[in-house]
Amino acid sequence: MNEQSFDYVKNQLFYLGFGEEIAKDLRDKMQKNLAEFELPHVRKFGQDEIHSVLRFSKGDQTDKDMTFFNRADMTLKQPGKEDLTQTFFFGKEYNYTLQERYNMMDGRAAYREQPKLAPVEENGEVRMKPTGDTYLAWRGLDFKNADRYGNFNPKVTFWDHEKELQKYPIKGVEEKYDRSRMIRPLEKGNKVDVILLRDGQETPAKMVANPRMMRLDFYDANGQSLIVRKVEKQAFDQAQKVEMTPQEVQRAAIAKAAEQKQGKEELPNQQQTKKETLKEQNVTEQKQERHRRQSVRI
Repeated sequence: MNEQSFDYVKNQLFYLGFGEEIAKDLRDKMQKNLAEFELPHVRKFGQDEIHSVLRFSKGDQTDKDMTFFNRADMTLKQPGKEDLTQTFFFGKEYNYTLQERYNMMDGRAAYREQPKLAPVEENGEVRMKPTGDTYLAWRGLDFKNADRYGNFNPKVTFWDHEKELQKYPIKGVEEKYDRSRMIRPLEKGNKVDVILLRDGQETPAKMVANPRMMRLDFYDANGQSLIVRKVEKQAFDQAQKVEMTPQEVQRAAIAKAAEQKQGKEELPNQQQTKKETLKEQNVTEQKQERHRRQSVRI
C-alpha cells in the first residue's frame, strides 16, 4: 500500500468533515489493493442525519498505486420528512465540506471561491472542465431542476451579503470584529446566533443567508420565521447607543468628564492669549498712527 497516498486521502477526509475514525476503515480497504471500494459514514446535525457512501478508486497510473476519493452519495434524513439523496463529486481543490453539503441539502447555500468551468469534448462526450480561473459566489441546490440521474443542479448566486448584513438591527454589527464573527459561519450556510434590537428590547434569533431572495432570514428559538425590517443607519446608530453595556456607560461618562475638565483648564489660557493678542494689535496700530503723522508733517 502506498503510505503517501493513504496519508493524503486520510487528511482530505478529515478536513472535509468526515472525522478521524474513518481512517481505520480506509487503511483496511487500501491494503486489499482494490481497484474500487466504498466506505459508509454517518454524521448528526442536531436532529438531522447525513448518511454517506464514500466512493474511492485507483488512479490510471497503476505503477504509482494512488487512491482517490471521487464522490459521495449523501442522504439527508430529517424527522417527519422523506429522505433526500444527492451525489457530490470531489476533486483536488475547492471542495465543500460535509457541513456545507448538509446546509445545501437543507435548502441553504455556501459562499466561497469556485473554479470556472468550460465544456470540453473527451472521447465523444462533452464534460465541464476547470479553466484555471476562479470566482466568488453563493452555491446551493436548485430543487426545481434535476439531471437524468436525479441529482439537483447547482444554483449559483452573486449577492453582497456583507453590505446587506449592515442593514438589519443586529447588535454588534457595526463593530468590525463582531461583524466578521457573524460573516464566517454565515458564508458556510450555517444558522448564526444573533441578538436583534427591536423596540428597545434584545431578541435572540437565528440568522440565515438567503442568496436566492438576496436577503437575510431570521427565526426564533422554535424555528418560527421572524419579520425583521431593515433600518436606516441613523436610527440604527441610536438603537446601538441605547444598548450600551454598563461598562461602556461608565467609560463614556469618564471620557466626557475628562474632556469637560480639559476644556475648563484651557479656557483661562485662551482668554490670556486673547488679551495678549489684542495688546499687540494696539501697539502696532499706535506705531502706524505715529508714522502717518510724521509723514504728513514732512
